[in-house]
Amino acid sequence: MSYEPQHHLSDPALPSAELRRTVGGFILVVVLSTVFVIGWMLVIPGVLIPREVFATLPPTAPLNMLLTLSVFFCPAVALALVMRGLHRRRMLSLIGDFGLAWGQFRKVVLVQGMVLALAVALPSPGGLQPVQNLPWAQWLSWLPFALLALCVQVGIEELLFRGYLQSQLAARFASPVIWIGVPSILFALLHYAPGSGANIWPIIAITFLFAVTAADLTARCGTLGPALAMHLVNNIGSLLLIGTLGDMQGLALYVVPTGLSDPNLMPFLVLDAMLILIAWLGARIVLRR
Repeated sequence: MSYEPQHHLSDPALPSAELRRTVGGFILVVVLSTVFVIGWMLVIPGVLIPREVFATLPPTAPLNMLLTLSVFFCPAVALALVMRGLHRRRMLSLIGDFGLAWGQFRKVVLVQGMVLALAVALPSPGGLQPVQNLPWAQWLSWLPFALLALCVQVGIEELLFRGYLQSQLAARFASPVIWIGVPSILFALLHYAPGSGANIWPIIAITFLFAVTAADLTARCGTLGPALAMHLVNNIGSLLLIGTLGDMQGLALYVVPTGLSDPNLMPFLVLDAMLILIAWLGARIVLRR
C-alpha cells in the first residue's frame, strides 16, 4: 500500500497547514454556506420562480429536487472564498494535476458504470421491485439540468472533504487514520437523516465506507479524479435512476416503493455496501493502485 501520491495534494497545503487554520477554514465554510443558502432560498421565490408556482410545488416534483441540488452552489462559493482568503490558493488546485485527474476519472467512470449496470441487472433484493417514477420523456427533458446539478453537488463534496480537509490534515499529520478517518466521519455525519428511522446508522456506516474508499483512491492516485468519478456515477444511480420514496425522488426514473426508514430496505443497503467495495477494487485494478 502506497500513499506517496497524496503528497501531490498535501504539499501545496504545507504553507497553511496549521490545525487552527484548517479547523477555522472548515467552520468558516459551514458558516458562509449557511448564510448563502438562506439568501439563496430567499431569492428563489419571486425572483427565479414566480411565488405562486413555488408555493404549489410538491416535495417530489422534479423542479423541487433540482432546487435542492442547486443549494450546493453556496458551499462552492464559500470554499472558494476560504481558499483564496485564508490559504492564498485557488479552489481548483485541490483537484491535483488536471491531465492526470481527467485520465483517472475516465477510467473509473467506466468501472463504476459497469458496477451500476450490474446493480440494475441484479434481481431486486427483498422482493421490492422498483416502479416507474417519471415518464421517459419527462425524465429525459430534466436530465441535462439534473446532471449539471449533480456535478456541482458531487464536485463541492469532493473538493471539501477529499480535497480540502484530507490534504490539509495530511500536510499536518503523518497517520492516514487521521487524514482519512476524520474527513470520512464528518462526511458520513453530513448525511445524517433523522427520517431514516432504524436504518439511520446503517446508512451512515455505508456512507462512511464510501468516504473511506474515495479517500483511499485519492491518496493512492494523487488527484480527485477517481473519487469524483465514483461519487458522480454512484449519485446518478441513486438519485437519477433508482431512488427511494421521499423528498429526494423528484428526478429519479424509477423508485423503490418504500422510504428510507423501512426495515425491508436493509437488503438494498447490504447490496450497496458490496457494490461500493466492488467499484473500489475495480478502480484500483484499472488504475494499478
